[in-house]
Amino acid sequence: MKIETSWVSPPQSIGGLDHLGTQAPCVLIYGQLLPGITNVTDRARYYSFYPWLIWSFDLRYSKDDPVRFVEFFRRADCLFTLIAERHARTTDHDNERHGMAMVGRVQLVSALDRLVAGQALILSDFTSQESPTRYFKNPLGGLAQYYAGTLSDLSLMDGAARPWFMNTEEYGLPLAEKVDSFVPGDLFWRVVEANEVTVADLDELTQFCACQIPQSQDECRTLTEIYFDSLNVYDDEGRQRRRSLALIQQLVASLPDGFDLSEAIFRACAYAGALPNAQPWNVPEALQATRANWAIYVRNDLLSVACQLILALSLRELQPQTSAELRSFRSVESFSAWFSKTLAISAVIEQFESDTFGDLLDGIENRAPQLAAWENETHEMQLGKKLLDGWNRGERTDELMLLALTLLATLVIRDDPNQTPYGNLAVPSEALTDYPINLASFRQRADQWRAMPVSEMLTDLMTWCLNTHLRVALRKLRQTGRSTFHLRPTERGIEVVGTEIPPPAPTTPRFSPAVQILRDIGVLTRDLTMPNRQTRLTPVGRELMEAASV
Repeated sequence: MKIETSWVSPPQSIGGLDHLGTQAPCVLIYGQLLPGITNVTDRARYYSFYPWLIWSFDLRYSKDDPVRFVEFFRRADCLFTLIAERHARTTDHDNERHGMAMVGRVQLVSALDRLVAGQALILSDFTSQESPTRYFKNPLGGLAQYYAGTLSDLSLMDGAARPWFMNTEEYGLPLAEKVDSFVPGDLFWRVVEANEVTVADLDELTQFCACQIPQSQDECRTLTEIYFDSLNVYDDEGRQRRRSLALIQQLVASLPDGFDLSEAIFRACAYAGALPNAQPWNVPEALQATRANWAIYVRNDLLSVACQLILALSLRELQPQTSAELRSFRSVESFSAWFSKTLAISAVIEQFESDTFGDLLDGIENRAPQLAAWENETHEMQLGKKLLDGWNRGERTDELMLLALTLLATLVIRDDPNQTPYGNLAVPSEALTDYPINLASFRQRADQWRAMPVSEMLTDLMTWCLNTHLRVALRKLRQTGRSTFHLRPTERGIEVVGTEIPPPAPTTPRFSPAVQILRDIGVLTRDLTMPNRQTRLTPVGRELMEAASV
């Protein structure tokens, strides 16, 4: 008789992400502020190329041969990337305009090198799932892995259609036809069928390059209408996306010479409501709520980074390097109480010269820079950066804990108790149930900490972070059957699981893909007269910004 015993097998351990659940509210926020763009939808041309690819295949080939469809799709995906890379090399060598973030680029760049050197380039060498040079594991490449969900959300494709994706008649089909009126589609498919690519083929297919959207005027107009929801198709999601894109454009228009657009500058300016050198950022009234919501995102992300550091420091302290350093703690609470009294933590407490956490807050408030002075080294934006850099450099526990405690205290003094922690964002309390450390619970905890001696406050903080990790890991185990524990209680007391300590890390708020998309559709450009090639608005970009800012 066969006996099934897999239910008693230990769960598979995986690295996991967001071990405190502190990043989840951040993801929820930026998902509301930039819907229709994700951290993996980097190039605007894929929003139109994939609908064209599906539509043009259907015109030429039978719809009852899914095997051929997958093979031809994968060849087309590779060819699209090769065209962009070749165009960069024959023009300005600017990958930001051409090949950056194209699907399978890492594998295909070396293939193009060999082609230029005189070797043959066979597309199926990169599309076969058995090939060591396979460009992508997912059968439908970048579409299924990155873009399908977004194209479905934007009503361009119906992902439920089988045997493959289908365009929607209202939006996807017209966009595909506009692409077809600009590109040499017959030549593209002849190369796909032939399976062998020549340099001459790539040069003749230049119109497929990701940089060509502004030249394909009907396609560009439609993509711009989608991103900015000019036709009010996407309701609140469209308005939120339009306003966030307009806020980025407003920053580009406002930044002084010498400061180029970057995620770090966007975060700081949005959080502080100020430009470099503490200059006022005069955001139009229509975008002020959007700027405030991005500030809430940054605040939550700073809280997340600080608490991740507390977890990482605790795990590092619990992970002895020698047998002489081995310690046993019956519980998280006993460890936290011990850790807060060590020489390293005592040295941190002494630097504040405060009896209670409330006294510490008073001292921080007296010497903290103005919110607008985000370049000041003691500003919370700079504290967060120092904290991340310090961990990566392996700095001492006392140095890192000093940064974390100062950062958390600064967040407390910046908090406005007259405003709800998440403002007008759709972050209801039930959405935070599985994420115990958030801006609302942090405010409540900080109120409790005020009367505590600093050592007791730190004990409670460490206990909060460690117990939260156990709770989050237990929930993931229940939901997925996989273990993400980095700490667990045992008969011998609490023990660190594994040797890898998860480093503190910020979230990635879709900013870079959004900026790349704005470049692709001709809204942003580089000023080649400036040493830093500073990002500028194009005339079209200025018109869109002004329309979205009223």
